Amino acid sequence: MPSSRPKSAPANQPSLSDKPAPSPKPRPKPNSFRAALSRLRRLDRTTRLKLIIFGTLILGLVLYLVLDIIFNGPLTRFLSSRDQVVLAVQSFGFFAPLIYVILQIVQTVAAPIPGQVVGSVGGFLFGPWGILWTLIGSLIGDYIVFRLARRFGRPLLEKLFSAATIKKFDFIIDSKSAPLILFAIFLLPGFPDDVVCYIAGLTKLPIRQLMLLVGLGRLPTIVLVNYLGAGLSSNLGLVVAISVLMVFFLGLIAWKREAIIKFFKRRDQSKPATPAKPTNSKTPAPDRASAPKSRPQPKP
Repeated sequence: MPSSRPKSAPANQPSLSDKPAPSPKPRPKPNSFRAALSRLRRLDRTTRLKLIIFGTLILGLVLYLVLDIIFNGPLTRFLSSRDQVVLAVQSFGFFAPLIYVILQIVQTVAAPIPGQVVGSVGGFLFGPWGILWTLIGSLIGDYIVFRLARRFGRPLLEKLFSAATIKKFDFIIDSKSAPLILFAIFLLPGFPDDVVCYIAGLTKLPIRQLMLLVGLGRLPTIVLVNYLGAGLSSNLGLVVAISVLMVFFLGLIAWKREAIIKFFKRRDQSKPATPAKPTNSKTPAPDRASAPKSRPQPKP
């Protein structure tokens, strides 16, 4: 009688379960240009419009400067007469640097015009002394901002800036790495220093430490901008080339600003919590009833 058992496959014939799994298809490498284009498409219309306007203005300004240098335009002729302008400013005596310091203070507190523009004017008018006057005006303005923030608190911050702008940097107030974050923001151009200064005033850091951070952080930019302003009349071509590189660097930082802020947030959240300090309460005395009684020693 034939057996009803299924015939087993030969030993040399592989079964269906022993077939190798198909290797996964390699993923195509992401294209950096396409990734940047997809990020640009994900932005809202207002942000895209701002980027387009900013890029158009920068390209137009660079084109105007190049044409003005080539054809000896009005800006080139004005910058070539720097000595006459400096003599006219020096005729005001002590009031000339005083007016410039007041302008720098107003720019720091109210921020009506970019600080780089004021710093370049200081270098053009005062030469190396412009570094000192710019630094003095900037520090006085920052001190006023810190005091205003401490005096009027968060309501003043919410009246001056939008809620979305405050939300980006609000984590600095209670951050354990606030000194490092503030120093990095003051050092790197492209960040909104006005709102960061008001937020820094709301932290628990002493004002002396804040003044040290903002002074050391802004000093390299102040020196570079004043150097560019002082060289406008003598070496305009080099100044334009360095300015274009600065604009490119500013655009790169502005493009990666959100990523830098997220990095600071992750770094602050990854820090372990500090252990709680032991309280000064006295330790309770051991219960005499629960303590083991000592047995009497036998007499010798």
